[in-house]
Amino acid sequence: MTIRMENLKKYYGRFRGVESVNLSLNHGEILGFIGPNGAGKSTVIRVLVGLIRKTSGFVEVLDNPPSEITNRDVGYMPSELFFYQELTVLEQLRYLAHIRKTDMIRIEQLAKRLDLDLNRKIKELSTGNRKKLGIIAALMDSPKVLILDEPTSGLDPLMQKEFFTLLQEEKKKGASILLSSHILSDIEKVCDRICLIREGVTLFTETLENLKSEKYKRIFVTPAFTDIKLTGLVLVGQENNQAIYQYKGDINPLLEILSYHRLNDVKIVDLDLEEIFINYYQKEEAND
Repeated sequence: MTIRMENLKKYYGRFRGVESVNLSLNHGEILGFIGPNGAGKSTVIRVLVGLIRKTSGFVEVLDNPPSEITNRDVGYMPSELFFYQELTVLEQLRYLAHIRKTDMIRIEQLAKRLDLDLNRKIKELSTGNRKKLGIIAALMDSPKVLILDEPTSGLDPLMQKEFFTLLQEEKKKGASILLSSHILSDIEKVCDRICLIREGVTLFTETLENLKSEKYKRIFVTPAFTDIKLTGLVLVGQENNQAIYQYKGDINPLLEILSYHRLNDVKIVDLDLEEIFINYYQKEEAND
């Protein structure tokens, strides 16, 4: 296990950063770390890379507390990037290569794949090109652990695809990757497991396969029968002559109950990851 965190608490005076976070990252795994704004994701990441100290709890990275020593094997990309504005991209990367004790060959390869002009001054870079620079800085020495906070915002679709290819390559080399993102389609593409955090508390960590096996469905029924009753079936809306239901459960009882109605059309689709989590948040808020 490359990262282990148990009952992490971080307070800023009287204000909560995180209340109770339990998180683990296995060798050669990509873990998606998700939650709404203010949930505590960035606080957790800053504790992991030693930028802030925990209030209490247990935290290990590569079998040691976060420190300068562990950070030698960690590639970190924060959500907000700050570089020396007057340097060129090449000058900045040479400086980082000197600190990380790596050569320029890998850096030049990454710059070519991400289509980043090494001769541009950093102050002239667009948001997307700054993200490319951050990606290269994190991946330049193929570290054992990658911690990436919102890495794809600002990248065009082609560069996003190349970025995910790079992540898969690092995973094959044995890297363990913590990927924090608001873009759930990104998480769905590459992650082995997903950790969900809300209001400073981790709600669950689960494999993507198991989440998908929950069998959430969306049902479109024409004409708009709004009185179909079945455990797990909830009417969520009506559009024109079509009733829209949400369903969780075995598909066979659903098909049986639908067969009792004279339908012109019925469409059954799986919910995507974003809809699954929206449902989960709504359920948690109702319980609160």
